[in-house]
Amino acid sequence: MAIAVIDKAFSILEVLARTGRPLSLAELAEETRQPKPSAFRILRSLRDLGYVDQTEERGNYRLSERLKSLHEYGRDEALREKALPVMQKIHGIFDETVNLGALEGVYIRYAHVVETTQALRSIVKPGARDAFHTTALGRAVAAYLPEVQQTRLVDKACAMEPASRRKAIRARLETELEATRKRGCAIEEEETVPGVMCVAIPLLELGEPLAAISVSVPIHRFPPARRLELQQTLLECRRTALNPRKVAAGNA
Repeated sequence: MAIAVIDKAFSILEVLARTGRPLSLAELAEETRQPKPSAFRILRSLRDLGYVDQTEERGNYRLSERLKSLHEYGRDEALREKALPVMQKIHGIFDETVNLGALEGVYIRYAHVVETTQALRSIVKPGARDAFHTTALGRAVAAYLPEVQQTRLVDKACAMEPASRRKAIRARLETELEATRKRGCAIEEEETVPGVMCVAIPLLELGEPLAAISVSVPIHRFPPARRLELQQTLLECRRTALNPRKVAAGNA
């Protein structure tokens, strides 16, 4: 049964790759000779995993940038190639740990880390994972997902928690995602590691809607003025489409 489902999923991906344009559920079901309910369930799973997108105007399906990057370069290699220049620039300004993360299901997986040279530090290793809703990286990604995809992601995150806490966690998460969109960056303070805060921005401007960059800092090293400087630097990265030369000029 599991192998049959995999066959059906790859049939859908192959049709999307071959046609090179967004297709409706009916078209995909016809092309792959699958019942619409089966095709819909598979497409929903592929969308949740980030391998298929839906167009906003008609809800048709297309291959995502994430799947294209797997084909062209390898997921992590493609992400690092795009993000490393700005990660290194931010590291050069603050000498704090800079993380690159990718959304995978309900988790953020750390794809690359540029470590601080300072003695007191908190560093995760590439390959480690955290629940998306407990991290600035995850919130930075989730805040900008299409509404349907974001709602499904929040539903799954809440389902992982005890029933007695789900309502409060949902309300808090929805509030934080809205605040993230308004600020342009996500902030997490001591939720993953005691004594450490993170500020993160999505990589939308790099064509990576399921990835983000964050800076992890010990709270005692970042009083309010320093925190504001960090947030402003990251927002400037977004405004300049993560162009490291423009960021450097703005902080000269």
